[in-house]
Parts: sequence; C-alpha cells; structure tokens
Amino acid sequence: MVTETRKPMAHRKPSPYTRSKEPSLDNNTLLDRLTYGVPSARRMLSPSLLVKKHDYIRSCLLSLGLTRADRDTVFFLLRLYAYYGKVYPKAPNYTEDCYTSKRSFWRAIAKLEDAGLVDRIHRYLNHLQISNAYRLDKLVLCIVHYLAEHGCPFLDSFTQNIIRQTANSFWGVVKTLRVRLRDPIPLSA
Repeated sequence: MVTETRKPMAHRKPSPYTRSKEPSLDNNTLLDRLTYGVPSARRMLSPSLLVKKHDYIRSCLLSLGLTRADRDTVFFLLRLYAYYGKVYPKAPNYTEDCYTSKRSFWRAIAKLEDAGLVDRIHRYLNHLQISNAYRLDKLVLCIVHYLAEHGCPFLDSFTQNIIRQTANSFWGVVKTLRVRLRDPIPLSA
C-alpha cells in the first residue's frame, strides 16, 4: 500500500481582523481607504504629458537620487496613475512589463516609502491580504512642480492653484506636507 505524503501549505500572514464589537478603525480612516483614487479632473499627470515630458521627468527622478531600477518602477507606477488614478500593481505584472525581478520592485517601493514619496495602503478581501494600493500624490506633486519650474505650462486651474500655493518654498517644506489630491483641501501641514 502506497501512502501519500502531504505537502505543507503555504504560510500566510495572520489576518489583522479582530472580532470585537467596537470598530478598530475610525470613520476618517475607513473613508480614506474606501475612496482612494484621484478623479480625472484632479489628476495633474496625464498619459500624454507623461510621454511628452519623459526626459524632464527622468531628470527630476535623477535629482531625487533614484537609480535606474527605481526610475523604471516609478515610471511603471506613474503610467498606472495617469491612466486609472489608482495604483495597485502586482509584482508579477511589473516583472513581465519591465523585464526585472520582483525583488528590485520591492526594493524600489521601500526606497520610495522611506523617502516619503509613496504611501502604502494595505488592501484585504475576505480578511486575506490582496495587492497593496500605493498613493503617489506627493511624488506627482514633486514631478509637476519640477516641470513647472522648467517651463511646462499647465492649463487646468486645479494644477495652477496647487503650484501657486507651493510656489515660494516648495522644496523646503515638501517633506512635511500632507498631500491628498482627492480631498477638498489637497495640501495641509
């Protein structure tokens, strides 16, 4: 008689779900997680602008101190942002599109998070984690401000107002700014 040996199941991270009667999240946090995504009227980078100003955006990313692998990751995320307004990529999709490893993707995301340019939002479905969402608002604001400094005209009033609000001391206060382009007041200290 032949017996089968069972293969061990893949280990998963424990679910952060707690079974208590009081909510673990306040209403602002729930609303922030449910309404992520920048509407098209407030997206400062369009797919055409991303293609037309590729060299300027590349030089902006170089000035931020990003390596080639990091810049590839940023352009991948910016393409998703410009098209959908939401960014929740999966690492296998990135490796197929950019011909690099998953590890370089995660390294670049960690570097962008440490710099404060990208915020990670954990997403769950049926109490199991699915792909993370990434908020690129501060990164997009840095790129748009760099483009405005180098002569790129922005015609929409939302982008012009944001650039006017941050005109004098942008690069000095960008690390302390809270940027949420979807909110009624997109910039706060």
